[in-house]
Amino acid sequence: MGNRQILLISAVGVLSLGGARAYAAMHATAEFESGKTRPVSIAFLPPHVDVIKRKIVKSEQEVQQSVDFAPYLAASLTKQFADQGYQITVLSADQVNADPALQELVADADRRYTELLKEVQVKLPRQIRKHRYQAGDEMRLLAAKLGVDAIGFADMQIVAAAKGASAVAILTGIGAAGSATMLSISVIDGTTANIEAYFVPPALRRGSMAGYDAIMADPEGKIAEITQLSLRDLPAADPSARAVKPASGQDKDVVSDVESLLKKQ
Repeated sequence: MGNRQILLISAVGVLSLGGARAYAAMHATAEFESGKTRPVSIAFLPPHVDVIKRKIVKSEQEVQQSVDFAPYLAASLTKQFADQGYQITVLSADQVNADPALQELVADADRRYTELLKEVQVKLPRQIRKHRYQAGDEMRLLAAKLGVDAIGFADMQIVAAAKGASAVAILTGIGAAGSATMLSISVIDGTTANIEAYFVPPALRRGSMAGYDAIMADPEGKIAEITQLSLRDLPAADPSARAVKPASGQDKDVVSDVESLLKKQ
Protein backbone atom coordinates (compact mmCIF):
# COMPACT_ATOMS: atom_id res chain seq x y z
CA MET A 1 0.00 0.00 0.00
CA GLY A 2 2.86 2.36 0.83
CA ASN A 3 4.29 2.24 -2.68
CA ARG A 4 0.85 2.95 -4.15
CA GLN A 5 0.56 6.02 -1.88
CA ILE A 6 3.88 7.42 -3.11
CA LEU A 7 2.91 6.86 -6.72
CA LEU A 8 -0.40 8.66 -6.35
CA ILE A 9 1.11 11.60 -4.46
CA SER A 10 3.49 12.02 -7.39
CA ALA A 11 0.66 11.65 -9.87
CA VAL A 12 -1.25 14.60 -8.44
CA GLY A 13 1.65 16.89 -9.26
CA VAL A 14 2.53 15.28 -12.60
CA LEU A 15 -1.01 15.35 -13.89
CA SER A 16 -1.53 18.93 -12.78
CA LEU A 17 1.65 20.05 -14.54
CA GLY A 18 0.72 18.08 -17.64
CA GLY A 19 -2.86 19.30 -17.67
CA ALA A 20 -2.52 21.15 -20.94
CA ARG A 21 -1.82 17.80 -22.62
CA ALA A 22 -4.30 15.71 -20.64
CA TYR A 23 -7.74 17.29 -20.80
CA ALA A 24 -9.54 13.98 -21.26
CA ALA A 25 -11.07 11.98 -18.46
CA MET A 26 -10.64 8.70 -20.38
CA HIS A 27 -7.49 7.35 -22.01
CA ALA A 28 -8.32 4.19 -23.96
CA THR A 29 -7.31 1.94 -26.80
CA ALA A 30 -9.08 2.32 -30.13
CA GLU A 31 -10.45 -1.19 -29.64
CA PHE A 32 -12.04 -0.24 -26.31
CA GLU A 33 -13.60 2.83 -27.86
CA SER A 34 -14.97 0.85 -30.82
CA GLY A 35 -16.28 -1.88 -28.54
CA LYS A 36 -14.02 -4.65 -29.82
CA THR A 37 -12.32 -5.14 -26.45
CA ARG A 38 -14.84 -3.29 -24.31
CA PRO A 39 -15.88 -5.65 -21.50
CA VAL A 40 -19.37 -6.50 -20.44
CA SER A 41 -18.51 -8.03 -17.06
CA ILE A 42 -15.91 -6.39 -14.79
CA ALA A 43 -14.69 -7.41 -11.35
CA PHE A 44 -13.06 -4.60 -9.39
CA LEU A 45 -10.58 -5.43 -6.68
CA PRO A 46 -11.31 -3.76 -3.32
CA PRO A 47 -10.76 -0.04 -3.97
CA HIS A 48 -7.89 1.78 -2.28
CA VAL A 49 -8.65 5.07 -0.52
CA ASP A 50 -5.73 6.80 1.18
CA VAL A 51 -6.35 9.83 3.39
CA ILE A 52 -3.02 11.48 4.16
CA LYS A 53 -2.03 14.45 6.28
CA ARG A 54 1.24 16.12 5.26
CA LYS A 55 3.20 17.51 8.16
CA ILE A 56 6.41 19.54 8.13
CA VAL A 57 8.65 16.52 8.66
CA LYS A 58 6.59 13.59 7.37
CA SER A 59 3.22 12.45 6.06
CA GLU A 60 0.82 10.30 8.04
CA GLN A 61 -2.01 8.14 6.78
CA GLU A 62 -5.34 8.53 8.54
CA VAL A 63 -6.04 4.81 8.60
CA GLN A 64 -9.58 4.76 9.97
CA GLN A 65 -10.85 7.33 7.50
CA SER A 66 -9.15 5.44 4.67
CA VAL A 67 -11.01 2.28 5.70
CA ASP A 68 -14.32 4.09 6.23
CA PHE A 69 -14.24 5.82 2.83
CA ALA A 70 -13.48 2.75 0.69
CA PRO A 71 -17.12 1.51 0.67
CA TYR A 72 -18.23 4.90 -0.69
CA LEU A 73 -15.85 4.52 -3.62
CA ALA A 74 -17.03 0.94 -4.18
CA ALA A 75 -20.67 2.06 -4.22
CA SER A 76 -20.05 4.94 -6.62
CA LEU A 77 -18.04 2.69 -8.98
CA THR A 78 -20.87 0.17 -8.98
CA LYS A 79 -23.45 2.82 -9.80
CA GLN A 80 -21.52 4.50 -12.61
CA PHE A 81 -20.65 1.26 -14.40
CA ALA A 82 -24.07 -0.33 -13.84
CA ASP A 83 -25.77 2.79 -15.21
CA GLN A 84 -23.85 2.20 -18.45
CA GLY A 85 -25.00 -1.41 -18.68
CA TYR A 86 -21.95 -3.23 -17.30
CA GLN A 87 -22.19 -6.35 -15.16
CA ILE A 88 -20.15 -4.98 -12.30
CA THR A 89 -18.80 -6.63 -9.18
CA VAL A 90 -16.67 -4.88 -6.58
CA LEU A 91 -14.92 -7.43 -4.40
CA SER A 92 -14.80 -6.78 -0.67
CA ALA A 93 -11.86 -7.61 1.56
CA ASP A 94 -14.03 -10.20 3.34
CA GLN A 95 -14.80 -11.97 0.05
CA VAL A 96 -11.14 -12.09 -0.88
CA ASN A 97 -9.97 -13.26 2.55
CA ALA A 98 -12.57 -16.04 2.65
CA ASP A 99 -10.95 -17.83 -0.33
CA PRO A 100 -7.20 -18.55 0.01
CA ALA A 101 -6.78 -19.17 -3.73
CA LEU A 102 -8.55 -15.92 -4.59
CA GLN A 103 -6.53 -14.11 -1.93
CA GLU A 104 -3.29 -15.19 -3.60
CA LEU A 105 -4.50 -14.25 -7.07
CA VAL A 106 -5.66 -10.83 -5.86
CA ALA A 107 -2.34 -10.21 -4.10
CA ASP A 108 -0.42 -11.07 -7.29
CA ALA A 109 -2.69 -8.90 -9.45
CA ASP A 110 -2.50 -5.99 -7.01
CA ARG A 111 1.30 -6.18 -6.91
CA ARG A 112 1.51 -6.26 -10.70
CA TYR A 113 -0.92 -3.36 -11.06
CA THR A 114 1.15 -1.23 -8.68
CA GLU A 115 4.14 -1.80 -10.98
CA LEU A 116 2.03 -0.99 -14.02
CA LEU A 117 0.58 2.14 -12.47
CA LYS A 118 4.08 3.53 -12.03
CA GLU A 119 4.69 3.04 -15.77
CA VAL A 120 1.43 4.79 -16.64
CA GLN A 121 2.29 7.79 -14.49
CA VAL A 122 5.87 8.06 -15.73
CA LYS A 123 5.14 7.55 -19.43
CA LEU A 124 1.75 9.32 -19.33
CA PRO A 125 -1.71 7.77 -19.90
CA ARG A 126 -1.79 8.59 -23.62
CA GLN A 127 0.52 5.61 -24.19
CA ILE A 128 -2.46 3.38 -23.37
CA ARG A 129 -3.74 3.93 -26.89
CA LYS A 130 -0.52 2.33 -28.16
CA HIS A 131 -1.05 -0.81 -26.05
CA ARG A 132 2.09 -0.08 -24.01
CA TYR A 133 0.81 -1.38 -20.66
CA GLN A 134 0.47 -5.15 -20.37
CA ALA A 135 -0.29 -6.73 -17.00
CA GLY A 136 0.53 -10.36 -17.77
CA ASP A 137 -0.73 -13.69 -16.52
CA GLU A 138 -1.73 -12.34 -13.10
CA MET A 139 -4.76 -10.63 -14.66
CA ARG A 140 -5.64 -13.52 -16.98
CA LEU A 141 -5.66 -16.00 -14.09
CA LEU A 142 -7.74 -13.71 -11.88
CA ALA A 143 -10.26 -12.98 -14.66
CA ALA A 144 -10.58 -16.71 -15.36
CA LYS A 145 -11.06 -17.47 -11.67
CA LEU A 146 -13.81 -14.84 -11.41
CA GLY A 147 -15.36 -15.60 -14.80
CA VAL A 148 -15.29 -11.98 -16.03
CA ASP A 149 -14.18 -10.11 -19.14
CA ALA A 150 -12.00 -7.62 -17.28
CA ILE A 151 -10.40 -6.72 -13.97
CA GLY A 152 -10.77 -3.21 -12.57
CA PHE A 153 -8.74 -1.13 -10.14
CA ALA A 154 -9.66 2.11 -8.38
CA ASP A 155 -7.33 4.25 -6.29
CA MET A 156 -8.24 7.50 -4.55
CA GLN A 157 -5.92 9.71 -2.60
CA ILE A 158 -7.02 12.62 -0.43
CA VAL A 159 -4.04 14.66 0.73
CA ALA A 160 -4.10 17.64 3.08
CA ALA A 161 -1.21 19.71 4.35
CA ALA A 162 -1.30 20.64 8.02
CA LYS A 163 -1.20 24.40 8.70
CA GLY A 164 2.49 24.36 9.57
CA ALA A 165 3.39 22.39 6.43
CA SER A 166 1.32 24.74 4.26
CA ALA A 167 3.08 27.78 5.73
CA VAL A 168 6.49 26.25 5.05
CA ALA A 169 5.48 25.40 1.49
CA ILE A 170 4.28 28.95 0.82
CA LEU A 171 7.39 30.54 2.32
CA THR A 172 10.01 28.23 0.82
CA GLY A 173 8.34 26.92 -2.31
CA ILE A 174 9.15 23.40 -1.11
CA GLY A 175 6.31 20.93 -0.70
CA ALA A 176 2.62 21.55 -1.28
CA ALA A 177 0.11 23.78 0.47
CA GLY A 178 -3.58 23.14 0.85
CA SER A 179 -5.17 19.87 -0.20
CA ALA A 180 -5.36 17.70 -3.31
CA THR A 181 -7.62 14.84 -4.35
CA MET A 182 -6.88 12.34 -7.08
CA LEU A 183 -8.74 9.30 -8.42
CA SER A 184 -7.55 6.80 -11.01
CA ILE A 185 -9.60 3.91 -12.42
CA SER A 186 -8.24 1.22 -14.73
CA VAL A 187 -9.93 -1.52 -16.75
CA ILE A 188 -7.65 -4.42 -17.74
CA ASP A 189 -8.78 -6.94 -20.35
CA GLY A 190 -8.93 -10.49 -18.99
CA THR A 191 -7.70 -12.01 -22.26
CA THR A 192 -5.01 -9.63 -23.54
CA ALA A 193 -4.11 -8.31 -20.04
CA ASN A 194 -3.73 -4.84 -21.58
CA ILE A 195 -4.94 -1.73 -19.81
CA GLU A 196 -7.78 -0.93 -22.18
CA ALA A 197 -9.04 2.18 -20.40
CA TYR A 198 -7.72 4.51 -17.71
CA PHE A 199 -9.88 7.21 -16.12
CA VAL A 200 -8.86 10.26 -14.12
CA PRO A 201 -10.70 13.53 -13.42
CA PRO A 202 -10.46 15.76 -16.53
CA ALA A 203 -7.60 18.24 -16.21
CA LEU A 204 -9.72 21.35 -16.63
CA ARG A 205 -11.95 20.32 -13.73
CA ARG A 206 -9.32 19.22 -11.23
CA GLY A 207 -9.11 22.67 -9.69
CA SER A 208 -12.80 22.52 -8.77
CA MET A 209 -12.68 19.04 -7.26
CA ALA A 210 -13.54 18.66 -3.60
CA GLY A 211 -10.69 19.30 -1.21
CA TYR A 212 -9.94 17.59 2.08
CA ASP A 213 -12.35 19.63 4.22
CA ALA A 214 -15.26 19.24 1.79
CA ILE A 215 -14.75 15.47 1.60
CA MET A 216 -14.52 15.17 5.39
CA ALA A 217 -17.85 17.01 5.65
CA ASP A 218 -19.64 14.81 3.08
CA PRO A 219 -17.47 11.83 2.11
CA GLU A 220 -20.23 9.79 0.47
CA GLY A 221 -21.51 12.67 -1.67
CA LYS A 222 -18.13 14.10 -2.67
CA ILE A 223 -16.60 10.72 -3.52
CA ALA A 224 -19.64 9.96 -5.70
CA GLU A 225 -19.22 13.35 -7.38
CA ILE A 226 -15.53 12.78 -8.11
CA THR A 227 -16.20 9.27 -9.43
CA GLN A 228 -18.94 10.53 -11.75
CA LEU A 229 -16.65 13.27 -13.04
CA SER A 230 -13.82 10.81 -13.67
CA LEU A 231 -16.08 8.38 -15.53
CA ARG A 232 -17.89 11.00 -17.59
CA ASP A 233 -16.47 9.54 -20.85
CA LEU A 234 -17.24 5.90 -20.02
CA PRO A 235 -19.06 4.42 -23.02
CA ALA A 236 -22.02 2.09 -22.60
CA ALA A 237 -21.44 -1.64 -22.54
CA ASP A 238 -22.09 -3.13 -25.98
CA PRO A 239 -21.99 -6.95 -26.05
CA SER A 240 -22.66 -7.01 -29.80
CA ALA A 241 -19.44 -5.11 -30.56
CA ARG A 242 -17.09 -7.21 -28.44
CA ALA A 243 -14.63 -9.37 -30.36
CA VAL A 244 -15.13 -13.13 -30.55
CA LYS A 245 -13.69 -14.79 -27.47
CA PRO A 246 -10.56 -16.97 -27.75
CA ALA A 247 -10.83 -20.46 -29.12
CA SER A 248 -11.92 -23.10 -26.63
CA GLY A 249 -8.38 -24.48 -26.47
CA GLN A 250 -7.08 -21.16 -25.15
CA ASP A 251 -9.88 -21.01 -22.61
CA LYS A 252 -8.98 -24.49 -21.41
CA ASP A 253 -5.33 -23.51 -21.02
CA VAL A 254 -6.23 -20.60 -18.75
CA VAL A 255 -8.67 -22.68 -16.70
CA SER A 256 -6.06 -25.41 -16.41
CA ASP A 257 -3.57 -22.85 -15.04
CA VAL A 258 -6.08 -21.76 -12.42
CA GLU A 259 -6.85 -25.35 -11.44
CA SER A 260 -3.13 -26.12 -11.10
CA LEU A 261 -2.73 -23.09 -8.83
CA LEU A 262 -5.70 -24.16 -6.70
CA LYS A 263 -4.25 -27.65 -6.19
CA LYS A 264 -1.13 -26.08 -4.68
CA GLN A 265 -3.12 -24.41 -1.92
